[in-house]
Amino acid sequence: MHENTTPSFDGESDDDHQRAVYEFVERHGTATRAEVLQSVRVNAGPTHSKPARSGRYTQETTLSPTQLEACLDSLVAEGWLTEREGTLHVSLPGAPTERETDAGRLRIRRAQERDRTALLETMRAVAADGSYVVAADLATRLERAPALVRVNGTEDGAASRVCFVAVLDDDDDADTTSGEADGHDDRSLVGWLHLDTPALESRSHTAEVTVGVDPDNRRQGIGQALLEYGLEWAGEAGYRKLVQGVPATNEEAVAFLSEWDREGERVEHYQIDGEYVDEVLFAAWPTVS
Repeated sequence: MHENTTPSFDGESDDDHQRAVYEFVERHGTATRAEVLQSVRVNAGPTHSKPARSGRYTQETTLSPTQLEACLDSLVAEGWLTEREGTLHVSLPGAPTERETDAGRLRIRRAQERDRTALLETMRAVAADGSYVVAADLATRLERAPALVRVNGTEDGAASRVCFVAVLDDDDDADTTSGEADGHDDRSLVGWLHLDTPALESRSHTAEVTVGVDPDNRRQGIGQALLEYGLEWAGEAGYRKLVQGVPATNEEAVAFLSEWDREGERVEHYQIDGEYVDEVLFAAWPTVS
C-alpha cells in the first residue's frame, strides 16, 4: 500500500517474531492462530554443531503460545492485524459499504480467499468475448497468486495488490460493523475492483485500476459504484492518482470511463485476434484524506 500502511521492524528479537507472524498472514491472505503457531518459524540462535566455513549454523523453532500471544497483542494493538471470528487479517483502509443500484442492494468489500473461484469465473466471463484482455491477464495472474491481497510486495513485482468484490443481495454477508464477514454466497459476486501499486518509489503515489462487472449484471450502476468506491478508498489510502488502460476496440469500456481524464493512447499496444490494437489511457485523481 501507500506510505505508513506496512509495519517497520527494528531487528530486535520481539520485532523479528512480529515480522515473521505479520509476513505469514500477509503472504497467505488470512490465517488462524493454530496455523501461525504450527507454521511460523523464528531464529532460535546458534546451534552447538560445528559451523560451516562460511559462518555459523543457526537453528529455527516455532513460537511458543505465550510468544505468539505477545506478538498478536502488539500487532493488533498497533493496527497492523485484525482478528475476526478466529481468523487473522492484514489491516487495510476502507470499510465495507452498501449502495443501492438498479440491480438491488450492492455490498462492496475486500476480497477474501474463499472468493477466489467466483472471482476468477467472473473475470473470465468478462473477458470471454476477447475485448477486455486486461481482465483475462488479471485472472491468470490471480489464479497463480498465493493471496488475493498483498501489501508488502507481490509475486509479479508490484509493490502491493488489493482486490475488492461487489456482492448482490447477500444478507448473510452483511455486518458492516465488523469489517468483512466470513460467510457469503459466491453466486452473488457480480463484479470486482483491483488495484496494483508499482514497485518504483517514483510511482508509489499511483495505482493501476482494473474493474469489471458480470455480463448479466451490466448497465445497472454496479460498475459506477465500484469506481466511486475505488476513488474513495484510494484517497483514504493516500494515493494521488489512479490510472486505467483499455483496448481502443472495447467501445463499451471506453464509454464507461468517459468521466475520467483521457490522457492519450499507446499505439498497437495489444494484439487481439491477430490484429494490433491501441490502448486508451485514462486517469482520475482521488481526494486524499
